[in-house]
Amino acid sequence: RVGGEEFLVLCPGQGIEEAAALAERLRVALSASEVEVGEGSVRVTASFGVATRTDDVPDAEALLKAADEASYRAKQGGRDRVERQG
Repeated sequence: RVGGEEFLVLCPGQGIEEAAALAERLRVALSASEVEVGEGSVRVTASFGVATRTDDVPDAEALLKAADEASYRAKQGGRDRVERQG
């Protein structure tokens, strides 16, 4: 847990395509679930920001920043989606 409702998933040895595919599988699984609340239920959604180390993203701090920026783009783009760095 990074903070608030933000979580971090590390995927060592995976490139951006594999990490984005994992994020999409997680997003779909969450979207398919409902949580019982009182006498009703709510659908769960999530926005994902995916980033990988590159020349422009050389360390952990830059990697977290790139993922955070991608996550904000996902939220601004309509939520319940996956966005990649850049």
